[in-house]
Amino acid sequence: MKRWEAWWNHAALAAVSLTGIVYGVFKYWVPNPDPDSRAGHPLQGVFLKAHLLVAPFALIGVGLLLHRHALARMRMGERQGRRTGGLILWLVVPVALTGVLIQVLVEPRAVRGTGWTHAALGAVFVIGYLLHPKRRSPPPVLQVAADDGVTEPVPDEND
Repeated sequence: MKRWEAWWNHAALAAVSLTGIVYGVFKYWVPNPDPDSRAGHPLQGVFLKAHLLVAPFALIGVGLLLHRHALARMRMGERQGRRTGGLILWLVVPVALTGVLIQVLVEPRAVRGTGWTHAALGAVFVIGYLLHPKRRSPPPVLQVAADDGVTEPVPDEND
């Protein structure tokens, strides 16, 4: 995975997670000083719109993860991080679908149930992402041409 892809992914997932958390807090736990308002807090709408605007970028980031990171690791047979990585990838579909359903459902109980499902799945997604091992790519190994024309890896300083 290239560096810009990793940054895109981290930034988009952090943005969608933070906007979703702040929106949920404003909607359900922070009372609005205006008793005639339907919104839980005056900034609730701003964070909902921000969440909806950054969510596609997060989905693109997960697509990059799948293509450049997850499938490559699976092909190599790597075991480290497979549990949390698989959890993250499998949760993307229901999180995205419930996010869309919240916007198109009309019946209040269905919207509320879908919203809580979206929040719970999103929380598990974020926890899985935070627990997933992160590592930087190893630095490229420089090779030196030997006298016989065969390139060999440079010996490690500790050897």
